[in-house]
Amino acid sequence: MEPATATARFLPFLDAAEERDLLAAAGTKLVDCDQVVLNQDEAVQTIFLIDAGSVGIERVDDGLPIPLAILGPGDIFGEMSFVAGDPTSARVVALEPTRLRMIREEDVRNLSRIDPGFSGRLYRSIAAILVERL
Repeated sequence: MEPATATARFLPFLDAAEERDLLAAAGTKLVDCDQVVLNQDEAVQTIFLIDAGSVGIERVDDGLPIPLAILGPGDIFGEMSFVAGDPTSARVVALEPTRLRMIREEDVRNLSRIDPGFSGRLYRSIAAILVERL
């Protein structure tokens, strides 16, 4: 699995060094096919970046999963909960062996202490991603 982060940029308002520092601070998680990454209504303060593999996003209503999207390398999820502080609105399941980068709120705080404008550029990047999805 070649990491998406080795060749692509994913946060448009961060410069390359800022994005590299953020990814260096992010933890890595490997998940197996069919493993649940996030449950619906889970409280998390983490943005997940798909480094390799893919995930399915689904909403569970009355016990039945309703597929919403498939995300692959370079895509992020969990950003809405990260920004709003609300529980997750959907479940995320790995569709194949998948490597994730986990950007925690603490990582963002630490980088913002070094450069107070960092968080503004990060949130602007997240907003641009959300607008593109709509």
